[in-house]
Amino acid sequence: MPMLYLTEQGAVLGREGDRLVVRKGEEVLLSVPAFKVEGVWVFGGVQLTTPAIGLLLAQGIEVCFFTVEGRLKGRLTPILSRNALLRLRQFERYTHEGFRREIAARIVAAKLENARRLLMRYARAYPGPGWERPLQAMERRIAQAQEAPDLETLRGIEGSGTAAYFEAFREMIRGELRFEGRHRRPPRDPVNAMLSLGYALLTGEMIGKIAACGLDPYLGFYHEVRHGRPALALDLVEEFRHAVVDRLVLSLVNRRAFRAEDFEEREEDGAVLLRPEALRRYLTAYEAFMRRSPGEGASSWRERLDEQVRRMARAVWSGSLYTPFRMEA
Repeated sequence: MPMLYLTEQGAVLGREGDRLVVRKGEEVLLSVPAFKVEGVWVFGGVQLTTPAIGLLLAQGIEVCFFTVEGRLKGRLTPILSRNALLRLRQFERYTHEGFRREIAARIVAAKLENARRLLMRYARAYPGPGWERPLQAMERRIAQAQEAPDLETLRGIEGSGTAAYFEAFREMIRGELRFEGRHRRPPRDPVNAMLSLGYALLTGEMIGKIAACGLDPYLGFYHEVRHGRPALALDLVEEFRHAVVDRLVLSLVNRRAFRAEDFEEREEDGAVLLRPEALRRYLTAYEAFMRRSPGEGASSWRERLDEQVRRMARAVWSGSLYTPFRMEA
């Protein structure tokens, strides 16, 4: 089922029977049966009525609230899982240093391998000597990640490997939009704006899937636990950043689906943001990508996210080895 993205500032999501209705003033912008919606993603100044909230909770539909620029603010979550025993086991595993290190090492190695495989695809399409150095650097970091003695060392390895990847990422940009290296908060150029938004959307989806499975999305094994940080969701998103968001952004930029005029710079902090109409087009492209099949028997990328969460739950419950996601070479 698709997500419902609400981006029209000043719009109101209400309820008519079992339908969700979006209005702005007297105009009806959208009317859709609730059972056809997987989740509701709200951007900026969009309101929800109490009856609409009641319908969403009754149907088990999660709502994620984002700022206009795409930063995740919070969630409205129905009661999805009563599996307290799984969460207790998760807390026990968190206190086991060896288990945490093993899970984290596998996640980081898979993340860097996925980045390397994406880079290799571009190296085959655009041969040249410039790819060799970052590919070799990433290969070394992948091997080091698997042998890292502790989490602090592992984070340094991941940071170094990611830096090598994004150095090469600039050469993967073939369109007109500029990319000056990875800048997150705030994004300083159009490509960073699209990357950050995609990562936020993916994190929002992962939080909901983890909670539905019965795990605690805020208790991770690689990312440190901090107030308000969905550490386990961020752990699992690492495996999909390059396979999903980076591939989507590269496709949009290199096909010139977005141009410089689709973005604006916010005066107070210099953040580069998608303009409202461009944001809607980006969300449409993201939704289409997430509904595509990634192969390996999954009908969509969302189904593949579900499978990865189930793998994590099995590892947590039994203490068995966790098998991360690796994209096809």
